[in-house]
Amino acid sequence: MEIINKFLSENEYTHPHGRKLAEKRAVILHWVGVGGQKALSVWDYFEHCCAGKTYASAHYCIDLDGMVYRFIPDDDVAYHCGSSQFDPISKRIYTDWARNIFGKYAEDPKHNSPNNAAIGIEMCVLDADGNFSLETLRAAAELTASLCKTYRIPIERVGTHHLVVGWKDCPRLWTRYPEKFEEFKKEVSALLNK
Repeated sequence: MEIINKFLSENEYTHPHGRKLAEKRAVILHWVGVGGQKALSVWDYFEHCCAGKTYASAHYCIDLDGMVYRFIPDDDVAYHCGSSQFDPISKRIYTDWARNIFGKYAEDPKHNSPNNAAIGIEMCVLDADGNFSLETLRAAAELTASLCKTYRIPIERVGTHHLVVGWKDCPRLWTRYPEKFEEFKKEVSALLNK
């Protein structure tokens, strides 16, 4: 798997200067939300978030052809799974799953965030329903397995944005069809066991 480094400029809203991950507890997967959008367009959006004072970024983005781009070094914080809205089920900022996985990073949202302990992967999608190309899924599984091996993250700590916040349908396909996410995790597990 080839990874192209295309780092975001350091700024308050996407790549905060000097902010390092406190831990690497989980890998969190996302969708870009716009069918047909390419990874470099996602990079451009993140690069200009500061103009709108929007906090948004991810460590990686996987294109429709399976090309993997690294936007933020693994050791730095990216803004991909924080929240200030309440999960509809737990009635707290983060889900029960997130509090179990992230502990203190999901308990006090004013002072902490799962962003301080998670690596985020954005995935480009084919359409508004969030369908992935086979190349995107294959690269996502390889990248996730590689990150899990490198940072000793167990498969139980591979999650989605929806699993962290509860209110966001991200990735939409896996939020609507959680069994498809379970199939993805089985593929990651198979790569981990090779």
